[in-house]
Amino acid sequence: MSSAQATPKQSTTERGQEGFEGQRYQDEGTLARLAMSELQRDLHRVEDQARMAQQDAQGSRQVAQHARSAAQQAQVQARQAQSQAQQAQAQAQQTQNLLQQAQNQAQQAQGEAQQANQRAQQALGQVQQAQNQLQQAQNEAQQANQRAQGAQERADQSNQQAQQAEDQALQAHNQSQQAQTDTGQIRMAARQLQRV
Repeated sequence: MSSAQATPKQSTTERGQEGFEGQRYQDEGTLARLAMSELQRDLHRVEDQARMAQQDAQGSRQVAQHARSAAQQAQVQARQAQSQAQQAQAQAQQTQNLLQQAQNQAQQAQGEAQQANQRAQQALGQVQQAQNQLQQAQNEAQQANQRAQGAQERADQSNQQAQQAEDQALQAHNQSQQAQTDTGQIRMAARQLQRV
C-alpha cells in the first residue's frame, strides 16, 4: 500500500517540474523576442542615419565640385587677363620705342634746319605728349598685370580649398557607405539570431 501511494506523489511532482520548465522556456522566448524587436528598431535607426549621412555627403561633394569648377574657371580667366595685360604692356613698350625714335628724328631735323625749327618743336611737343600718354598706359598695364597676378593667386587658393572640400566630402561618402555595410552585417546577424 505504501508503494502504491508513492507513485501518484511522484507524478504530481514531475508535472509541477514540467510546468515550471515550460513557463521558464516561455519567459525566455518572450525575452528573446523583445530583445530581437529592440535590435530591429536600433537597426532601422542606424540605417536611417546612414542614409541621411550618405545624402549629406553626396550634397557636400556636389557643392565642392561646383566650387572647384568655379575656382578653375576663375583661374583660367585670371590667366587670360594676365596674358592680355602683358600683351598690352608689350605693345605700349613697342610704341614707346617708336615714339622715342620719332623724337630723335625730330631733334635731328631741328638741328639740320633752322627754318623747320618751329615745326620740329611742335612735333617734338606732340611726341612728348604722346610719350607721356603711353607712359601712363604702360603704368596702367603694369597695374593691370599686378591685379591679374593677384587674382590668379586667389584663384589658386580657392582651387586648393575646393579640392580639400571635395576630399572631405568623398571621405564622408566613404564613411556613410561603410556605415551601410555595417548595418547590413548587423541585419544579417539579427536574422541568424531569429533563426536560432
